[in-house]
Amino acid sequence: MRTRSLALLALLASIASPPHTIAAEQPPPPDFPRLDLSGSLRTRYEYLDNFTIRRCPADQADNLLLTRLRLEADLILRPDFRLYTQLQDNRFFSQDFDVHDFPPSNPYENRLDLRQAFIEAKHLWEGPLGFKIGRQAISYADNRIWGPGDWGNTGRYVWDAAKLYYHTDLVALDAIAGERVLPNALEFDGNHYPYQGYGLYATLPQLKPLTLDLFYALKRDAHQTTKGESGTSDLNRHTVGLHAKSDLPYGFDGNATAAYQFGNQGKDDVRACAFAGELGYQIEEFLRPRPYAAISYASGDSNPADGRCETFDGVFGAIDQYYGRMNLLAWMNMIDYQCGVAIHPANKLTLSADYHRFMLAESKDSWYYGTGNSLRRDKTGSAGRDLGQEIDLTAKYDVPIGKSRLGKTLRKLELMAGYGHFIPGHFIKRTGPAGDADWVFAQVTLSF
Repeated sequence: MRTRSLALLALLASIASPPHTIAAEQPPPPDFPRLDLSGSLRTRYEYLDNFTIRRCPADQADNLLLTRLRLEADLILRPDFRLYTQLQDNRFFSQDFDVHDFPPSNPYENRLDLRQAFIEAKHLWEGPLGFKIGRQAISYADNRIWGPGDWGNTGRYVWDAAKLYYHTDLVALDAIAGERVLPNALEFDGNHYPYQGYGLYATLPQLKPLTLDLFYALKRDAHQTTKGESGTSDLNRHTVGLHAKSDLPYGFDGNATAAYQFGNQGKDDVRACAFAGELGYQIEEFLRPRPYAAISYASGDSNPADGRCETFDGVFGAIDQYYGRMNLLAWMNMIDYQCGVAIHPANKLTLSADYHRFMLAESKDSWYYGTGNSLRRDKTGSAGRDLGQEIDLTAKYDVPIGKSRLGKTLRKLELMAGYGHFIPGHFIKRTGPAGDADWVFAQVTLSF
């Protein structure tokens, strides 16, 4: 009787229960380990006319052909653990320069070498910790504080470094320590610049639509060889600041970076600051134009003999996206008033026009080139602050590859061309050669 009762209860339960549904078939998980092979070949022609302001011979005109080949191997052992290697080969061909004209490192040529090789792990033991150790390019946000500077043929910053991750839903915090690799055009890149770089970089992802980053960086050289106005000693330049970016109402968007520096440079006290901001407006109509206005400021030294360094140092950032396409300025002792517009006449085609008005922040400090070296300086300040103006025109087209036979080999084909014209201001005219300068380039990048 008991057996019959249990059977009856089971029958009733089966009737009351919802019918059994078959789960939708799930795609198979990706196979691990997996080896991804890829690369790119970039070829760029440049014509430079009358770049006398960069200490080239008077009336100098030069043609450059630059090539950059990158080969990459990414061994993904698990979704959160990888071993990555990147080889790079850079060559240049010129009528007037050769590989030995650019000591100690060549911005145009660095024959086949190891650019990156690192181990990266995230979410160790399914927690917030992780690491990235080895030779690597370091990039954050707008690349002004940490950026590789990829427009240059050899690249600007590569590090032998270790990064420790602490990533949660509330904050993504990276701790960084490393030495900057000193490239050698003809030998293996085994040496380093004399300073070390350290940093903390935090991103707060829960503030959408606002993206807010907080950072600290330290450039340190303990070799007692850093010169200051008051004497030679070590270098300890600390940088603190923030980066913010957001979409704004009515089609506007904006971003800003602010930084303050303190410490010592030689026997001088460091007190410097910098700011960069941009406001744009996207019009979703014919040609989809985006006009914008921007300003970049970096403090300069107001008194060359007071034992106080007020010149902002560009930290470890890229310069190739800002301050003019001709790369005539660093983020040091400068003001750049900028405006421009980008339009899209066709799908994947972008045409841009940009205008820059350059000033020195302080008339008694130097005009600094992108390397951070002083190009010209008038310690009396009588040459004024007017550096000049630059007009840049660029076009970029991503060629549709699709599913053709070509698309099975190439991931991306990008065509790019541009023209830049520099008009020197009173400071340049009063301190040396001062002819207008022109720059033309055409570039093809194949990614495979």
